[in-house]
Amino acid sequence: MSLRKLVTASAAAARRVSSSPLGSQRRMYSSQVLIHMGGTDQGEIFSDAHKAICGTGGEVKESRSVRLGGRFSQMFLVANVEKAAVEEALKDFGHGIDYLNVQPARQTTRDMKGPYCATSPLVPFVRHARLTVPWKRGIVDEVTEFLNKNGVTVTDLDEYRAGKDVVLEGFAHLPTGLAEFPQVSESDLLQSLERMGVKVLEFAKVIGQDPPANAGAA
Repeated sequence: MSLRKLVTASAAAARRVSSSPLGSQRRMYSSQVLIHMGGTDQGEIFSDAHKAICGTGGEVKESRSVRLGGRFSQMFLVANVEKAAVEEALKDFGHGIDYLNVQPARQTTRDMKGPYCATSPLVPFVRHARLTVPWKRGIVDEVTEFLNKNGVTVTDLDEYRAGKDVVLEGFAHLPTGLAEFPQVSESDLLQSLERMGVKVLEFAKVIGQDPPANAGAA
């Protein structure tokens, strides 16, 4: 069979699957949404929100929840659910919610080569970082700008005050040397931070998690 005929046949087969009930079901169960909700802090909200979302038949894959300044903000990455079903379940949720946004999410939960997977080539470059530095105006800008200029990407960053110090905690992705930034000397990087007055409480390698045994199953 010629290449052109092979491509044409494959495309036709894909159209048949997508138009069949089975194809429709597969699309439904591969859908994934990101829910972002916020409002006035009125006590325990997370468990009720989680219950309402799971009541749609969706599966919460990841979530983030924070309270700050008398308000709350929550994000849920939910698989196997339709956007309209989530919006319907949360429209009369109450609990002081004054902001709700539901958007289709990029399908990341199937990525078995994510940065925290044991088989990912990125794992050796990921660090769990916990830094503390005496507070002064602009010090967080200085620290994060220094890291960025050295090709370090900081993700999931928490910043809070502990007495006269600022604590920064999150994940730092060191440059792999494959993009615009060359690999850095980790010891030189940490020494430079210490010269800036930063105390490095932790800068530990992340231990990758093995994917499920049936991850490669069709």
